[in-house]
Amino acid sequence: MDVVILFNGLGNQMSQYALYLRKRRLSASTRFIFSKKSTNIHNGYELDKVFGIKYRDTFANKILYLIYCMLEYKKFRVISKPVIRLLNLAGVTVINENNNYNFQPGILQPRKGLTFYAGGWHSEKYFREVRDEVLHCFQFDLSQVGATNLEILKDIRSRSSVSVHVRRGDFLDSNNYQKYGAVCTLNYFVCAIGKMKELVDAPHFFFFTNDYPWVRENFTGEDVTIVNINAGADSWKDMFLISNCQHHIDSNGSFSWWSSYLNKDERKKVIVPKNFVNNEYFGDIYPENWIQLSDY
Repeated sequence: MDVVILFNGLGNQMSQYALYLRKRRLSASTRFIFSKKSTNIHNGYELDKVFGIKYRDTFANKILYLIYCMLEYKKFRVISKPVIRLLNLAGVTVINENNNYNFQPGILQPRKGLTFYAGGWHSEKYFREVRDEVLHCFQFDLSQVGATNLEILKDIRSRSSVSVHVRRGDFLDSNNYQKYGAVCTLNYFVCAIGKMKELVDAPHFFFFTNDYPWVRENFTGEDVTIVNINAGADSWKDMFLISNCQHHIDSNGSFSWWSSYLNKDERKKVIVPKNFVNNEYFGDIYPENWIQLSDY
């Protein structure tokens, strides 16, 4: 049995669930379980609230989660190491995605025994064969969006709209900055906006961010609207609005990635930073027709 671990925020959970859908097509015994380890910094299991994808914390799932935690337990090695060795001998293993985010074809192959898959799995190549099923699952419920967001949606649809997703916040933490936070600099957004103006007639830029003061300080003008109404448990509503823009300028994160990907218009222009991680290039992260900026 293969078990995909879902964890972290909404964008990560979507990538992980998309991998699950692909692996389930290959092996009907494939399951997914949700890891509660990251709920203190994210909003818990979001796929139900946003897309109606249920997760039942059944006895079987509790047991699977317990086994997974045992395999990943790194403290008190005198005790944990023999337990992990015994589980491995019984055919129970964990495959962790390493720091190379490129597509790994072997991840899709069913394995003997019990295998847990823990990673981001952000490349479209992991689920391209079930793309229609993925997009069918990730549909927003308009009744949950709210009147204010629906008014913004009207504005977005009335213009040549370009979303600009500026993720700062946790990316500025000391643990994240050198790896993720140093990628999308002010100059990246300035260059991306300039590039978009070359590609799109009369674009209007709708900014979505977790750092409103920084965006307000650096981007002004009649062609700029800053959306600052969705935070915390309502952050998913920004994804809904972004996905309805005609074109996109992304940050290097899964929330940006999925917000743009859910726009089904084949004429869309999507600008992304070439490096998803600072000073490292992974060619499989972005769909081939997205525009990757490197010189900024």
